[in-house]
Amino acid sequence: SIPLTMSDDQESKGSFNFFGKNMWGNVVHNSGSIGSTSPESAVIKDTNKSANGMVRSIPTEDRGLSSSYSCDYRPKKIVLTSKASSDQCSPTRIQLLAEGIEDCLQELNCSATQPDLEKWSIIIFESMTAPARTFHSVQHVFDVAVGADCVQKLAAFFHDVVYYSIDGGLSVDQNDLLKDIISEDDEDVYITREKLDRNILMTIDIFGFEEGMVLDKFLGLNEFLSACMAVRCYELSVDDASLVAIICCIETTIPFRKPDSDGRLPTENLFRRLQEVNEKYDIGMAEAELVKIVQRAADLANRDLENFSYEEHAVFLSMTWNLLPESNISLRNTKAFLISDFALAMKKMLGFFDNLDARTIYMTFRENKEEEEISELRFQNAHSNVMVAKKYMRCKGMAISVVAAIAELTGGDAPLSLFLGDLPERSHTSVSAGDYLGTDHVADRPVQIDHSVLQLLSDGREQESQFDIKKSPLASYLYTMLGDIGMEECYKHVIFPMDEEHSRRLLGAIPISVLINILAAIAAVAVTRTERLNRMIEELEAKADASDRSVVCHCKMLRHFF
Repeated sequence: SIPLTMSDDQESKGSFNFFGKNMWGNVVHNSGSIGSTSPESAVIKDTNKSANGMVRSIPTEDRGLSSSYSCDYRPKKIVLTSKASSDQCSPTRIQLLAEGIEDCLQELNCSATQPDLEKWSIIIFESMTAPARTFHSVQHVFDVAVGADCVQKLAAFFHDVVYYSIDGGLSVDQNDLLKDIISEDDEDVYITREKLDRNILMTIDIFGFEEGMVLDKFLGLNEFLSACMAVRCYELSVDDASLVAIICCIETTIPFRKPDSDGRLPTENLFRRLQEVNEKYDIGMAEAELVKIVQRAADLANRDLENFSYEEHAVFLSMTWNLLPESNISLRNTKAFLISDFALAMKKMLGFFDNLDARTIYMTFRENKEEEEISELRFQNAHSNVMVAKKYMRCKGMAISVVAAIAELTGGDAPLSLFLGDLPERSHTSVSAGDYLGTDHVADRPVQIDHSVLQLLSDGREQESQFDIKKSPLASYLYTMLGDIGMEECYKHVIFPMDEEHSRRLLGAIPISVLINILAAIAAVAVTRTERLNRMIEELEAKADASDRSVVCHCKMLRHFF
């Protein structure tokens, strides 16, 4: 799972905060979340580079790992071909899960009863169609499984079933499988000190955890409990070696881990623990098998975060935007969230990217030369995406802070739609402040601009989201007129939440002509604040020098028209 929430005192540490309340009382069986697609059949084949320019993993066959499907990466519709599919309709996701698990088990010369396949598939489906899941949905399972081998797929099906902080705890079915493994109180989740069975103890050892320890909600809790669920489901169907490999695959999906104090990578520490588990539990695997298990696990972890290596920034940001409602409850109410809600989401997301080292995104372990070259290209793409995302988020954060400052000085916080317009719907497209800002702006003086960021702001991310439009007209306008240096200077006055003093400082740092244009555009939409906005404009007009007269005249025309 990918955590993207952060408290103020945790930003400098790169740790993450807990948001969410329990929504499991009424589980919604609805996979129509942002970023999910209908399960339509696909003909699949492995490739090192996708249609989006994404760097793919080395084909599993090249490592001597079997592949139970051949897959063709498609950016919007990636599923496993179902035996039940037809030309007329698509199989259900539960069908796809059940048949996918069954096929993987058969390839391992293992089997499961139909009642077990049904139970496991429903657990996965219900877990990943919980109301908060907008990125870590059941479709994400199929995306990660594309081109994977049978062991990787069995791990992929379960790797994100538990998302404790986002789902607000465990579902009834999850708790039934995990209740003897953990203890919970109002603050923490612990591994029990009570006697545990062999396979759960083996899972604890592979993760490097201890009985009685507090599980970190943002560094392993989700993955550990997901692995325990996989163990409880698969343990009577697969042998010890396969079970260990599945656990290792899920362990490596703990994201964004830096080398330890001795400089060892997470995969190197996993290999060391795997050697100990192999001996302690008498698994009987040779050294070469252990190496392949860790390589396979690293490969699955990289598949889990493949969107970071997309060559197209607009595609990467669309995927990133799908994460925001998971960590910001208010954004799930897409019609009435406040300006401050969106500002907080931008603040947390920017804090995440500011603390993200692109070198920690992808896993490596004893790579050959070809794999090293692919890893380096993957890193370069990820680094580029992270750098662009930082600047993009800062521009978005600056724009929403300007709106928050204007709101603060004209009556206080309000729904974002009051100031900028409604989100578009099939039957309703409202007026928006962006309509009155115009296009083709030219700054009064030369400014330094990252044109790739400006294009993202102007042209938009690849896809719409349920809580934000693709394009960012206000952020685009501010960035065009202020440039990198001007935006940084203004951003010094941004706090959360905006108070009156900082609101005046922020607006005072923006050129008068630019601010008047913004106020006039907002006044055309926020009709209940038009009088107060007009008073602000009149005060600025009185201060404007001769160079601003054309803008002043333009604003007067707008005000007269509306």
